[in-house]
Amino acid sequence: GLLRAKARQRVETAPRTRSMAATSRPKLLAGRKVLLLADFQFEDLELMYPKMRLEEEGAEVSVMGAHPAGIKYTGKYGYPVKSDLCVDNMSTTDAVASYDALLIPGGFAPDYMRRNQAMLDLTVAMAGAGRVVASICHGPWMLCSARRTDGSPLAKGIRATCFSACKDDLINAGATYVDEPAVVDGPFITARTPADLTPFLHAIIDEMAK
Repeated sequence: GLLRAKARQRVETAPRTRSMAATSRPKLLAGRKVLLLADFQFEDLELMYPKMRLEEEGAEVSVMGAHPAGIKYTGKYGYPVKSDLCVDNMSTTDAVASYDALLIPGGFAPDYMRRNQAMLDLTVAMAGAGRVVASICHGPWMLCSARRTDGSPLAKGIRATCFSACKDDLINAGATYVDEPAVVDGPFITARTPADLTPFLHAIIDEMAK
C-alpha cells in the first residue's frame, strides 16, 4: 500500500514539474519582431521550422505575402500557412521601424518574390537599416534581384551561400560564394538547404539577441 501510494505521487507530480520547467525557460528573443515572407510553393520546412523556433524564443513572427492578408499559402509538400500581412499595405519605413528581422524561405516561392518590387524594396530597406536579413536555399535569389539605390545587387560584396543551383546567380551578382551550412556577413545570414536549418536558426537567434 505504501509503495503504491509513493508511485502514484511520483506520477502525479512529474508532469507538473516538467511544465514548470518549460514555462520558466528564458526567451532569448522576447519583444523582437520578425517578418517572414511567403508565397506559393515555399519549401515547407524552411518556413515552418524557423517560424516555430523563433516563436519558441519569444519572437513575434508575422507572415507577409504579396496577396491580400489572410490568404492561405501552401508549401511544395502541401503544408498551409495563412498570411498576416500584405506587403503592399506596409511602407518600408514602417517595416524598418517595427521589425528586427526579415526571413526569406526557399522553394519555388522566391521566384515569385523576386518579381515583386515591393518585396525587393522591403529587402533593401531592411538590409540598409542593419536589420537581420536571413535567407535559405533559393531565398538568396532575393539578394541578387534586390538592388541598392546605386543599382548594385544586395549580394554584391558579401560572403553568402545558397542551394547549389543558385550558386552561379550569387556569383554573377557579385557575392563570394562559400559552401558552408550557414554564413553571416553583416546583416545577411544565408544557408543552403533544410539540412542546415539548425545552424541557420542558431545564427539568426544569436544575431537578433545581440
